Amino acid sequence: MHVEALCAYHGINVRRRRKGLAVYATRTVYVRPVRSEVTYAEALHEIGHLLGAWQDAGIIVAECGAWLWAMRNALEWTPAMDRAMARWLATYVETQDEHPPGDGVPARGHPAWKVLSKAGAKPPRRRRTDLPPERLPLAASDARAAPRRRPPR
Repeated sequence: MHVEALCAYHGINVRRRRKGLAVYATRTVYVRPVRSEVTYAEALHEIGHLLGAWQDAGIIVAECGAWLWAMRNALEWTPAMDRAMARWLATYVETQDEHPPGDGVPARGHPAWKVLSKAGAKPPRRRRTDLPPERLPLAASDARAAPRRRPPR
C-alpha cells in the first residue's frame, strides 16, 4: 500500500511487469506485485528513478541515486533489502567496462559511494601524474635492453 500511496501522491502510474522499469516521459513505473521486502525495495527503487537524485548522470550513478531514494523513503530498510540492492548494484559495477566512459564509476568523493560501497565497490585509486608514462618495448630483444624501474612506494 505504501508504494501505491507514494505513486498516487507524486502522480506516477503503476503497471505490472516481471522486470522493473521506470519511464520518465510517461511518469510510469513497471514493477512486480509487492509481496516481500525485496519486491518492496525494487518498487521503491523504480520510483527513485523518477524522483531520486543524479538521474541525468551515468548509469551507475543514476542507479545509486534511485537506491538512495528507496532507502530514504522506505518505511523500514531491512538486511534482506540491503543484500538485494548490493547484488543488483554489483552487476553494474562488474560490467562497468562495457559501458561508455560517461556511464562508469563515479569519481572519488562522489556521494554515490555511500551506496556503491554496500556492493563491495571501491573508489578508483588516484593516479600519480608526476611520473612519465612507461614505454613498452617493441620486441622481446628490446625488453632485455630496457632499464628496469622500481615501482613507486
